[in-house]
Order: sequence, then C-alpha cells, then structure tokens
Amino acid sequence: MSAALALVLTGCAHSVPGAQPTPHTASPTPTPTPVITTQPVRVPTTCDQLVPAGVLARIGTGLVPEEASHTPYLSSWMNERVGALTCSWSNGADVSSADLLRLVVTVGPEVTREGFEGFLNGEQGAGIHYPAGGPDSYTLRVQDRPVGFFFLTPHYGVAANLVAGLGAHFPSDADAIALNQVSGVVSALAAPGPLWTPSPTLTGATGCDGLATADQLGSLGGLPSAREVKSDAGEYSLSVFDIDRQVGGYWCTWVSDDASDTASISAGVLPGGAEYAKKVRPAGSVDVPGVGASAYRSPDGELNVIADGGWVQVHGYDGVTPEQQTALAKQVLLNVGYSG
Repeated sequence: MSAALALVLTGCAHSVPGAQPTPHTASPTPTPTPVITTQPVRVPTTCDQLVPAGVLARIGTGLVPEEASHTPYLSSWMNERVGALTCSWSNGADVSSADLLRLVVTVGPEVTREGFEGFLNGEQGAGIHYPAGGPDSYTLRVQDRPVGFFFLTPHYGVAANLVAGLGAHFPSDADAIALNQVSGVVSALAAPGPLWTPSPTLTGATGCDGLATADQLGSLGGLPSAREVKSDAGEYSLSVFDIDRQVGGYWCTWVSDDASDTASISAGVLPGGAEYAKKVRPAGSVDVPGVGASAYRSPDGELNVIADGGWVQVHGYDGVTPEQQTALAKQVLLNVGYSG
C-alpha cells in the first residue's frame, strides 16, 4: 500500500457513510435594549378595557375612540410625562356643534391625598359625593346635567369630563354609568410602573420663585415690580391632581405691579419633557443658539429650550424683547438645575 493511500484510508476510518458536515450556526444577534426618552404609560390597563364599547353605548350615542389632543405648550404634556393614561371618545361632531358629545378620562398614577383634596376643595371640584363608586368618589353636574366625575384609589386618581352640546343625546345618569365602570377597573389595578428619569435631569420647580425671582424678572426680563397672577395650582393646575410635582413640573405667569407697564412674562419647566418639545415644534420655528443644549423660537414668540432631557418655555408679552426673553431663559435654566 502506498503512503498516500494509507493516509486517505486512515482519515476515513471513523466517518459515517452518508453523513454531512455539521454547518456552523451563527450566534443570534442580541436584541438591543430600547433607549427610553419619554415616560411610558404607568397605568396597567388600556382605554378599551377602561370603558368597553358596550358601556360606551350606554353612556352616549355614537361614542368612538379618538386621539387625545395636545398643544405646543409644556403644560399640555405634564400628565404624559408622569405616565398617566388619557382616553378620549367622541361622537365625531364638530367642537362647536350642539350635537357634540365627548368623554375624556385621565388616570393619574400615585395621586396624593393632598393633590386630590386640593382638586376636591378648589374651584374645579365642588363635586357631589357618590358613595356607590367608593368612599372618595364624586360626580360633577351643572344645572343637573352630568359634566364629569373624579375619584381616588390607593394608587390612582381619576378625573373625567363629559362635554355635551345642547342637542347631544345621553342618559341623565351617564356620569354614574361611566364612574361605576371606570372605578371598577381602576380599583382592581396593580401598583403603577416605575417613574422614568433621564440622566442628567433638571430638578424642576415647586413654585414661581423656583422658576424666576422678582429681581431676575426685572433685571433680565425687563418686568418691573413683578407679581405672579397665575401658576400651576388650584383652578389653573393643568396636570391631573398636581401629579407633575412627581417630576418637578411647574409654570407661572407674572405681570408688573406698575399700572403703566402692561408687559407680562410666562415661564415653565417640564423635566424629562425634551422629546415632547421636539414633537410639537411648530412649522416656521427658528433655532436660537447658545441656550441650553438646543432651543427654538416658535412663530408666536415662545422660546423653547431643551436641556438635560427637560423642556423649558419662556414667553414675554407687550414689550418684552426677544433678547430679554433669551437672557431670562438662561437664568431659568440655572434655577431649575441646569449646569451645562
């Protein structure tokens, strides 16, 4: 036997007739962890589960789901930032139509007793106690027409509005039907999911002075003798039961105590709201360099600043110049925790 033939026979001595070589299997590519840039909904249910179609039909004629509305102002996004669930249904009629019927329900996570009592005892509250829905359940009525309801559970607070034109068709107990349904679902929910916080983040504010002091409004914004006239509290609170306090969200409006000066300034902060600011940037906005990480001025004059994952807005009226607005915005950023 030749050496070459012996080598071939030796190499085949342990092979199985007809066997194929084992193919190389590539390791599966790991799924990348999604980067969170906005707060997910923290309420473990859906709008369809909250008020099913069969219950909607009992509340009013023709109610179907619709997209919840927003504005370009950060106060419109405070509920979303904290992970609230907002559900809206309407009969499709125009907002000015006498036939309009719309139900909007907002479920806020980890609503405090203080926040709930503030609503209950404030100008938006004055509800009618409705024990059938739970010890902290109330309906809202105007001239005996249902206009909404609100209630508190250990982990959630719920506020609902029923908007109806004079020609809309709905039962006189529509508020009770909706409250009983929503309360039954929410009362059985598990605790909310975690609150997301960007890194780095703004600390935010809990009052007007935390946004800007009277001296800063005067020296930087050109507003002499500044006095607050509206703020994120009481009847002007735009987050459900003040849940924006969980992330340091706040807004304020000042005017001058000098009657000869008609100027006013508004400022607000929403830590973690950067993605909302990008989403609602109006067409025609212009970039403003040198403020925060990025900034733009919208066509109506609103200065929007993105910094440390947060959103700051400053607006000046009746004589406040863009330069003063920008100078004040830089100070507001420092006041709410921006060090970049």
